[in-house]
Amino acid sequence: MDDETHDVLTANLNEGTGTTYNAFAYKKAADKVRPVATTLPEDFRIVRRIPSDPLANMPMLPTHPPEFTPGKRYTQERKDNMKANPDGFLWPEEEKLIHHIIKIHEMGFAWNEMEKGKFTSDYFDPVVFPTIEHIPWSLKNIPIPPGIYDKVIKILKDKINSGVYEPSNSSYRSRWFCVLKKDGKSLRLVHDLQPLNAVAIRDSGVPPM
Repeated sequence: MDDETHDVLTANLNEGTGTTYNAFAYKKAADKVRPVATTLPEDFRIVRRIPSDPLANMPMLPTHPPEFTPGKRYTQERKDNMKANPDGFLWPEEEKLIHHIIKIHEMGFAWNEMEKGKFTSDYFDPVVFPTIEHIPWSLKNIPIPPGIYDKVIKILKDKINSGVYEPSNSSYRSRWFCVLKKDGKSLRLVHDLQPLNAVAIRDSGVPPM
């Protein structure tokens, strides 16, 4: 977290109402935690692989797309909520083509946390952060406000079920907290990686965490 301003979601614990509100925390530029400027070990070079030509089996776009039929993920309800042509700018056949393309590539889209996945190791190895010598940290986490406890637990379970979070044994424990998304209702988990930033070797091609 290196944003100069970020929302911290908390709760009214004194009255026990569970009402949530936004509190703003400001971080000065001088307080930012930046990666260490030193030589990046060659072993940590990220290699991208392309095992096959992704365009080799690319289907031709039809000039007359078929009528929409619900798929495994791209259901009728999701199509209705897509609103692909709200201003009527597209011709009917062009709008049908949009839904046809989404339908045949529906497994590449995610409408909820459970449908999200991760990059296959055929293209990238798991990313390893090069660091300087340091002592592992184990930080006490910020308590989850009672008013959003159930929502946070659901987010964590969804991320575990989708494979984004995995069980692990580690000497490290970093803090995390929740912020509101732009819709003003949904929650986003934010991991405070400032301790990692302080010992990570700077990669000129990767932005700070």
